[in-house]
This record gives sequence, C-alpha cells and structure tokens, in this order.
Amino acid sequence: MDLTMTTKIALDEYFEQGRDFYNCFVVLRGGQITEPVVEASFLEELESTIKIDDKFDIYEGDVLVYPKTRQFCYVDDIRHIAEKGYYLVHYHTKKI
Repeated sequence: MDLTMTTKIALDEYFEQGRDFYNCFVVLRGGQITEPVVEASFLEELESTIKIDDKFDIYEGDVLVYPKTRQFCYVDDIRHIAEKGYYLVHYHTKKI
C-alpha cells in the first residue's frame, strides 16, 4: 500500500490529539485510519511479531502504526491462538 500525503497528514493530526498510546497501535486499512486503536505489544522473543488481543479485528494487508516511533508495520501473517485469546501478527517494514 502506498500511503498518500493526505493519510500522513491525518496520522499526524491523530497523534497530536494527545492520546495515551502506550502499548497501542493505530490501524490503517485501505489507507484509512480505523477505530478503535488496538492495544498490542511487540514481542521481544519473536522478531517482527506483535501480540494483539483477539477482541480486535486485524487482517493481512492492514498497516499497524506505532505512534511512539511512527513505525509502519505491514501485516503479512496472522496466527490466532484461540485458547489464550490473542493473535500473533507477523509484519514487515518498508520505507515510504
């Protein structure tokens, strides 16, 4: 997905709202910001992996933006760990 300048401006405005984004990601789907912000965390023990509660809808092709560093994580694989109630999301990053 190629992010337009409009999307980048919308993200900047969203981040400037002063929300507490600790352990949260903004989801972009089809170039649009979706709600709600998802609570998630990077897994140190698994490279390029984010753990997300399965109450959130995440799909391959979504982009998870980590507000603290403005890192864009392009979702390329999702594994549902149903018995524990979470997804393991594998991602890649690329320059925009």
